[in-house]
Amino acid sequence: MATRVEWAERVQRWERSGLSAEQFARREGYKAKQLYWWRWKLRAEVASQPSPPSVEAPRFLPVHVVTDTSPAAAEPIEIALPNGRVVRVRPGFDPATLERVLALAAEEVPC
Repeated sequence: MATRVEWAERVQRWERSGLSAEQFARREGYKAKQLYWWRWKLRAEVASQPSPPSVEAPRFLPVHVVTDTSPAAAEPIEIALPNGRVVRVRPGFDPATLERVLALAAEEVPC
């Protein structure tokens, strides 16, 4: 007597063969009804099993950079230096200029 695994292999071979159930069964030495029944049984087992949760591939979405117009963006930034000086920088500053200002402000003042 053939096992479930053997019948699953037979059904797969039949489906790949392109032959009718009658032709395939006759060639293999069993009844076409058996092929039909096992195909139905195997498909019913697969359909009754819970499917694994689908994992969707990550998608990249388009990004549009906009200027921050919130009230917090309009506030100046304060930079407190170790020598006690404070530099206030408003939004839209030039980084190169800020670098020069910070270098000058960090210098010690002779007394």
